[in-house]
Amino acid sequence: MPDTSKQAEADAPAAVITGATQGIGRALAEEFARAGHALLLVARDETKLAALSGLLAETHGVAVKFAACDLGTIEGCAEVETALHRFGLHADILVNNAAMMTAGFFQDQDRPSLDRLVDLNVRSLVDLTRRFLPDMIARGRGGVLNVASIEGFMPVPYQATYAASKAFVLSFSRALAYETMGTGVRVSALAPGTTATGLHAKAGAENSRYAMLLPAMTSEHLAAVAYRQFKRGRKIIIVGWFNRLSVLAQHFTPKLLLVPMMGWLFRVRDAQGNLQLPGPAEPPKPAKKRAPAEATPSDRKRLSA
Repeated sequence: MPDTSKQAEADAPAAVITGATQGIGRALAEEFARAGHALLLVARDETKLAALSGLLAETHGVAVKFAACDLGTIEGCAEVETALHRFGLHADILVNNAAMMTAGFFQDQDRPSLDRLVDLNVRSLVDLTRRFLPDMIARGRGGVLNVASIEGFMPVPYQATYAASKAFVLSFSRALAYETMGTGVRVSALAPGTTATGLHAKAGAENSRYAMLLPAMTSEHLAAVAYRQFKRGRKIIIVGWFNRLSVLAQHFTPKLLLVPMMGWLFRVRDAQGNLQLPGPAEPPKPAKKRAPAEATPSDRKRLSA
């Protein structure tokens, strides 16, 4: 019977990076490759994954593999683990970056998009962390870097579900960082502020005041600082003085003012600056009529009395 523990040790360590083909994920993949890490890149677009894998391998001289799968599904998360075994790798570092955003009035957002957001931003992050963290602890080395957002520090009208999902990421990461103390495994959360990626445009929020007024950081600068601080063991990573000041200020801002302020910044607008209005209210669905229960002999006797 083969010795599975020896087989696990024979596997080569790799950094698993989800959502790796664009934005922050791509920039983080570049940083880890530059530092000499072998990579397993995960995203849905196989063509982009193949192109990026070849580019990073050629540029930095490291082994780069990829797995095209949908992390919004349980099967997609399982495929990441399968891919590691197929390539003879183990997850030495896990970067949970894959995420999506929705923007606008909550009641106007379609249910499939909201379900997918929760599955991708929350469920898949927990799933992948549970798959790979125990082995990291057993080896006494490794790390998990979860990409959250400064939106996770506060309630955000018009991005309510996205901000709440990132609040979960922050809370989850802080708790795991405490649980894994002394194991040799680091757990960190990166909380970016406004970053120049396509995420906001995909959500339809590119004309919101926050996207127009707040300073935007490049993904490359964010990733470079985040990588250094992650390797140093920083548990919550906030890059840039403006973002750190924003998080600090919200602790001292009364909730009576904080939520309206966020609503003013994040209200969705069109290209002409017109505010998005809520969609027409749908009439409530009629309640289903319950079939009358058959009267029992005792009921009939009581009614005839």
